[in-house]
Amino acid sequence: MDSSNHNKASKAAFKEVYDKYWEDLFQAAYKRTRDAGDASDLVQDLFISLWDHPERLQQEEDLGAYLFVALRNRIFNYFEKKTVRLNYLLAQPFKPVESEEAIFSNIRTREIKACVAAAISAMPPRMKEIYILSREQHLSIAEIAGLLGISPQTVKNQLHTALGKIRTQLNDNGLSAFSIFF
Repeated sequence: MDSSNHNKASKAAFKEVYDKYWEDLFQAAYKRTRDAGDASDLVQDLFISLWDHPERLQQEEDLGAYLFVALRNRIFNYFEKKTVRLNYLLAQPFKPVESEEAIFSNIRTREIKACVAAAISAMPPRMKEIYILSREQHLSIAEIAGLLGISPQTVKNQLHTALGKIRTQLNDNGLSAFSIFF
């Protein structure tokens, strides 16, 4: 028999075994795991192993018994892995999960910071310098005016314009300045 006929015969034999035993194997796995996804994965893994080792189809006198024993072993391994994972998780220190509100607050804070950074980077150099000296280095208007050799009124005007640009950037991105406080 040439290899293409042999391959067709192997596929047909495998399909016959699959069709005959899949549902019963699935039910047995589900009865023990109580999880359809895990049961399906266990049975699928069993058939993949059978596909990778087709000689088992020919070696076993009672293929059904072989498949159920192989499935039982996979179920034992499944529970052993679950126990190992559970023991590992139980050994870990307890860290409460952040509340959904805190998670959204952190995301919103990052969005606001990104918008403010974009607005600052788009400012003219002198305005950016005045804003940074005021808001990030916490210098007073008088200190900024003296440092830069400009009038205090110019500093106030530049800060007012800078804050307006930031508000506009926030509003354009759906982040009101009011949301910064909440």
